[in-house]
Amino acid sequence: MSKRNSLETLWQECLTSLRLLTDEKSYETWFAPIEAVNLQNGALTLRVPTEYFSQYLESRYATELSRVLGEHIGPHASLYFTYTTNPEVDKKATEKNLPTGSPQTKEEEKKTFNSHLNEKLSFETFYESDCNHVARAVAEAVAAKPGNAPMNPYFIYGPSGVGKTHLSQAIGLRVKTLHPELRVLYVSSQEFEAQYVTSSRFHERTDFIHFYQQIDVLIVDDIQGLIGKVKTQQAFFEVFNHLKLLNKQIVLTSDKAPIHLSGMEERLVSRIKGSVTVALDKPDIDLRRKILKEKVAESGVKLKDEVIEFIAENVQNNVRELEGTLCSLLTYALIAPDKEIDLTFTRKIVSRAVSLEKPEITMERIQDVVTDVFHVDAGLIKDKTRRQDVVAARHAVMYLAKSYTNQSLNAIGEMLGRRNHATVLHGYNTVKDRMKVDQNFRQTMEKAIERLHV
Repeated sequence: MSKRNSLETLWQECLTSLRLLTDEKSYETWFAPIEAVNLQNGALTLRVPTEYFSQYLESRYATELSRVLGEHIGPHASLYFTYTTNPEVDKKATEKNLPTGSPQTKEEEKKTFNSHLNEKLSFETFYESDCNHVARAVAEAVAAKPGNAPMNPYFIYGPSGVGKTHLSQAIGLRVKTLHPELRVLYVSSQEFEAQYVTSSRFHERTDFIHFYQQIDVLIVDDIQGLIGKVKTQQAFFEVFNHLKLLNKQIVLTSDKAPIHLSGMEERLVSRIKGSVTVALDKPDIDLRRKILKEKVAESGVKLKDEVIEFIAENVQNNVRELEGTLCSLLTYALIAPDKEIDLTFTRKIVSRAVSLEKPEITMERIQDVVTDVFHVDAGLIKDKTRRQDVVAARHAVMYLAKSYTNQSLNAIGEMLGRRNHATVLHGYNTVKDRMKVDQNFRQTMEKAIERLHV
């Protein structure tokens, strides 16, 4: 084993011990970013982002560090820090503390920079379907040419568990493969906030800003976490402007669209609104089937097609929920291999994750869903306007009302601005025919139908 590999192994053992001595959030914020760069005569040198970072470690975690270094290096172990933000200081510190050490060049430092990326969250492991095709295509384009207009910044939003983190990390991994000279950093808004608060406490705000302004590709997950954090937003605004000015790539994820980031500084929201913005929707039925079949194949467990289909049809909200439900079934299959997993048992497992009682489908519910999916004002549905988008939405209401309620054509027409039964039947047939030839329209209708059954 090489000296470098031996050092990495030793430090990983230290991290394992530190994880047991701290809570998960503290570990991810203060220990995961650290890189071991040298070990000589019991003296361990760690690279940390800034000087304030090392000061906080020494003031808050001195006992834990002393204990862990004593266990893994020896009772006379000593600790030194170098800083990522200033290569010259880094070089001097290394030479001063460890005279026989070999300082890294700037390019070597970039290659060993801890980007906080999960190797499993790549494009190759990202399941694609119509609901996320555009988001993935833009992500791959961003990774191919980071910082290139007009795809900088890139803003991905959607509900929890639909793949925002996976896609953003995949960008980082691809950039590191295609452009190893670039410094990539993935950070959650919570980590950014915690680091900023500590930097302010130790009067190291300038170092904090400087560190982030050195990044070539900055990925910030769950940016909505900065809502209400005024001073942190101001710091992020400085970082954002600097990186954008230098054509450095910025990738942001959120559970809200930019227009719904209320509580965030208007000037920052304005910058974010200038991003290429793509929504990640809940997984459609095709994607859910694909994920389930792939996961079942990987497990080696055989499940009936009807079981897979039942899960796909009923667990609709997000991929995390889908995989969790399947994991429960697969675990049972492994511990009770002689027990057949049938629909009755599957229903019992699925009911623990989602409600299998479907809400009543009413005219009011249909109108609410359609106006939301078609992005039209609810008041226009009953209006006399012939605007194309409103007419399409009105016809969709007619189609769904006839298909999913017991209302007569006359009753449906009456609730849609006193239209007659012939008009309703025409609207129904128009939608039925259009769904056969217009893929985008069919997908919109499928989304509306799925929403009705949630």
